[in-house]
Amino acid sequence: MKNIVKVRLSVILFAVLIVPFFMFSIASADVLGQNVRFNTNSTFDKLGRTSATATLRHIGENAYFYVDDSYWDDLDAIKRQNLLSEITQLAQEFDITIYPLETSFWGHEAKPGIDGDNRITILLEQLKSGNGGYFSTSNGYPKTSTSESNEREMVVVNAESVAGIYAKTFLAHEFEHLISFNQKELADNASEEVWLNELRAEYTTTLVGYNNSFAGSNLERRANTFFNNPSDSLTEWPNVSLDYSLVALFAEYIAEEYGQDLLKESLQLGLAGISSIDAALAARGNPDRFPNLFSNWLIASYVNNESLESKFGYARAELKNLKAVPQRITVLSFSDSSVFDYLLKPWQPYGHKIYANGLANDKVIKLFPEPGLKFVYADNLGRSAILEGDFYVTNPGGLDYFFIFPVNSYKTEGFGLVESESGGRLTVSFMDKPLGVDFGSIIKDGALIKKATENETYVIEGKYKRYLRPEIIALYGHLNAVKAIEVDETTFHSYTTANYVRYVNDERVYAVWPDGTKHWLNITPQQWEASGRDWGAIFIINDLELNTYKIGADITR
Repeated sequence: MKNIVKVRLSVILFAVLIVPFFMFSIASADVLGQNVRFNTNSTFDKLGRTSATATLRHIGENAYFYVDDSYWDDLDAIKRQNLLSEITQLAQEFDITIYPLETSFWGHEAKPGIDGDNRITILLEQLKSGNGGYFSTSNGYPKTSTSESNEREMVVVNAESVAGIYAKTFLAHEFEHLISFNQKELADNASEEVWLNELRAEYTTTLVGYNNSFAGSNLERRANTFFNNPSDSLTEWPNVSLDYSLVALFAEYIAEEYGQDLLKESLQLGLAGISSIDAALAARGNPDRFPNLFSNWLIASYVNNESLESKFGYARAELKNLKAVPQRITVLSFSDSSVFDYLLKPWQPYGHKIYANGLANDKVIKLFPEPGLKFVYADNLGRSAILEGDFYVTNPGGLDYFFIFPVNSYKTEGFGLVESESGGRLTVSFMDKPLGVDFGSIIKDGALIKKATENETYVIEGKYKRYLRPEIIALYGHLNAVKAIEVDETTFHSYTTANYVRYVNDERVYAVWPDGTKHWLNITPQQWEASGRDWGAIFIINDLELNTYKIGADITR
């Protein structure tokens, strides 16, 4: 079922004008029977109206409940009485459960806010089928800046849902939007990304306890949709049911692995979207960032096996046995090479399951990702990695399958209704297991490499390679030029050549030149960074190598 959308307007520029309005607005409380003409959203209104009259039918401790007059007028006396009874129950649920739990966790809505009233307004409006409710930021601004504003802290819930089991879910969802608007947009002058705004609103259903019983819950609906059709961009937001399913399951995973407070912490920062999550993680001292969260969530959703590692599965019992349907399945023949092309939108889940049972222990599968998408690997043995350059899959025993998750991580902000696709390619081939090869990249930090047709030898560190003369290699007992790994041209040039070194017990950095001289970089750290140099390009050396070089002129820029 299609659900809720946040209606956004470009009104941030008016924030400065609102402060005195908030401070000096004086409003009297609404009274039962009061009739108000509300501006409505024709996209969601069942009759396509841009405005509708509604009458105040119930006053709760924290909210006014207005009922769409056109809906009320079509009801007979019995149905009207039933509706009033259902509204009373919904109001009690809002006062006893939704309002206190949400405000104690997320923070408060603007109170008294633009209307000078401590109660919010809940408009029960006739909405098109598939819409549970909606929230418009325009209502939080004065009409002088936004003509369609109702100048109220308000949300809209589908009037026809009040008699159903999801009315409280819709209300909890929309109320979180009202809180988020105050906490993010009004307080921090930051416009939240729609996908993350909806993610928090979806998680609110769990927060207030409406997903405690899984059967028939909103989470069950979302899980059934997601696990059967997971291939939809997390961040693109055309506002369809699948959009909500993705963010709902991602929110559950984040809460399980990082704690639900991470969602609150990201809300209360003056940043939006991915940046707010990264900042919240950094503030905790957690080295993970959004790409780690997303990659681990993919593994948890497709492999879903906590016995491999807790982060590779869901903790909730009802989610443990669910697995996302792979978008592609391949059974390897162990003879011919294969080339796989992928075309994905930003942060779009995609699982390619590759069966590899039967791989002999003296053979390896070589994976070569071409520049483009990032590729995440995970297998039934609990091994996982991000592919960077040549990658080798071995079978220590028991390898049945592995997943490849291509990830389009190029874009990190400014997502909209439609996002563009980007492509990537992965080549899979087979070979005899080279001597000393283990799972992962054959080239480990500290390894020696050389081109097959040349004798010059380089040592590897991260994404950098450094040329070593034979006499330098001899200064390190664990290095042997004879055992240098021969690599192809592409692999060789995938490493950037560097010549910066530092003695292990000294902070001074030198550039070493082929003529056997060393040159101290007599610059500040700020100058180093401003010059575009990378701290990761510095190789640690022993005192024997350091003292081998003759002193050359300092480098001062």
